[in-house]
Parts: sequence; C-alpha cells; structure tokens
Amino acid sequence: MLGFDHIDFTVKDLDEAIAFYGKLGFTLVRRLDHGGESAQMLIGSEGVIVDLHLARSTQNPGYNHIAVSVEDLDYAVEELRSHGIDVDGPMIVQATGRKLATIRDPSGFLIQLVESEK
Repeated sequence: MLGFDHIDFTVKDLDEAIAFYGKLGFTLVRRLDHGGESAQMLIGSEGVIVDLHLARSTQNPGYNHIAVSVEDLDYAVEELRSHGIDVDGPMIVQATGRKLATIRDPSGFLIQLVESEK
C-alpha cells in the first residue's frame, strides 16, 4: 500500500458541504456526476482528496469509504485473495477512468484499493 488516495463522504446538501470544507481550507477541484452529484475537494497541493457525494433518498449521510493507493492492483488483489479476503474487482470506473477493487473490513466498512497513476 502506498498511502491514502481519498476519503468519501455522503452528504445531505452538496453545496453546503462544499462551502463548509472551503472554510476549512479545502479547494474545490471539480464537480462531477459520479455515483450521483458529487465534488472533489483538496487540502494542500498534494493532500488527500475528499469526495463528497449527495445522499440519495435511501442513503444516510456519513462516512462512505476510504481509498488507499497501490502500485499494482492485480498483484494486490491476488495477495488479498491468497489471505482469504473477499475482493470485488478489479474494475475500471467509467466516470473516472480509474482501476479499483473493493474489500470490507471485519465490521463491514468499505475500503477501496485504487491503482496509482503511473
């Protein structure tokens, strides 16, 4: 694992969340339609991206997932599976063009593995 790639929150009001994180020093990187209306915020020039997604009527606002960066996703997936960890993927997300896989920790929290851009 290389480190954090991003943290994802589901929010009840996207514009309000963008304004709040802006007050904390985050910069709006872009708005997009990825899994519904969303935005990417960044703190510092090399900081962790915070993804904000507008909650759908069936979702609760809150933590959605963390994402860690890996150099070789296919290798990471093979290693995890060899340790008995269920892995969904790898897959390419059409909206972002990024290659990722997902796992769940013992409590069910979602963790994304995202192949680092070379």
